[in-house]
Amino acid sequence: MRRDESGISLLEVVIALAIVMLVLYAAITFFIGTVRQYKVQTKIIETNVEGVLGLELLRRDVESLGFGLHWDNGISYSERSGVASEITDLNDSPGAPRPVVSIDCAASTVNHSDYLVIRSARVGSDNAAGKWTILQAGPVTRTWGSAEEDLADGDRVIVIAPGGVNQNRRTLLTPASGANFSSRATYAPIDASQANIVYGIGNGTLDRPFNRAEYYIADNASLTIPPRCAPNTGILVKAVVSHDGGTGSTPDLLPLLDCVADMQVVYVLNGTPISDVSPFGADVIRNQLSEVQVYILAQQGQRDDTYQHPSASILVGPDTVRGRAFDVSGYRNYRWKVHTIAVRPRNLAN
Repeated sequence: MRRDESGISLLEVVIALAIVMLVLYAAITFFIGTVRQYKVQTKIIETNVEGVLGLELLRRDVESLGFGLHWDNGISYSERSGVASEITDLNDSPGAPRPVVSIDCAASTVNHSDYLVIRSARVGSDNAAGKWTILQAGPVTRTWGSAEEDLADGDRVIVIAPGGVNQNRRTLLTPASGANFSSRATYAPIDASQANIVYGIGNGTLDRPFNRAEYYIADNASLTIPPRCAPNTGILVKAVVSHDGGTGSTPDLLPLLDCVADMQVVYVLNGTPISDVSPFGADVIRNQLSEVQVYILAQQGQRDDTYQHPSASILVGPDTVRGRAFDVSGYRNYRWKVHTIAVRPRNLAN
């Protein structure tokens, strides 16, 4: 009598294991790819959020350039010292301070990117910076109804007489070192029909009757660059020059955007775009500057070996005359984006 034998052969087991392994391999590959793309997209989103916040601060500062500046010549004040000569060459004392100036392709920045300087009461880091009020005879000071907006007695301020058609315009009444807000009555106008303007600058004795902020790409010597950044990048910073007793060499660094490779600045004077306003004086810049354009090349996300940037160079600026073609041939596994800020300054009008 023949006995019925049933079971699974070795070949069938091998085939079943092979199928299971293929399914597992496909699932693992899909999972790894999904995780990798999730990380890439997450870093891109983080970069975009960081860019929105940091570049909005830069946009607001560019918009406020010239706010609270005096127009007098012959007033001495301290700005920058102990740094590269190309930076100290931007000092204006004892001339009227230029509201904006820059170094085209500076030697002291990452990849010889531009070095931007903005002078304005608002670009300071102290609580008083950017606050202002009107001072009339009496003396009477306009209040805004909020402690966050109103100047306090201990705040260091400057007072400017606006002037008129037959008077000097925007004359500085206080010393260059400023005065405490509590002593503002000394600088009130005599005529009840006139009004002077009080600008908050800082919380201590001033080195200059305005605040100065510098924007450039810093390297590892100044700030630690995140590991995800390409080797040819740095950190775009806002450096507020301290009122530190005349040394002018201890700026407070505020990071604005990580993984930045280049920054180019373009000015529109009398309708003509140019890349450098340093040959011009404060009066020319006030009367002719209509727009400031800032172009920033930054990395998005992190290195992605499954991606290759479509071009070996990227144009940073409106064209090759006023911008430059930036070489990324060695970094094409990174995603790159040119951020463009175009601002019409609001505080240069006569």
